Amino acid sequence: MATFVCRVQFLDDTDPFNSTNFPEPTRPPLYTFREDIPLINQIAGVHRLLKAPHRPDDCALQLSHNGSYLDLESTLAEQGDELEGFQEEG
Repeated sequence: MATFVCRVQFLDDTDPFNSTNFPEPTRPPLYTFREDIPLINQIAGVHRLLKAPHRPDDCALQLSHNGSYLDLESTLAEQGDELEGFQEEG
């Protein structure tokens, strides 16, 4: 069982009139993803950890090092090219 550990944050973009969105929480917690399970099946755990104000089905995962969004229907193992360089910079 391969895992991928990284820090996670969210942007509170629920208010369309707020022009300044900062990643929250300021001290991002670590989350361990399973590389063999589709991200859609893991997003609820991230949502719970962060206590994000969004509905889980309105969430997306964006990489901080290159701005790419991950495909929630795919596993991390299937998206290895997107993750290249991510842990080296973090």
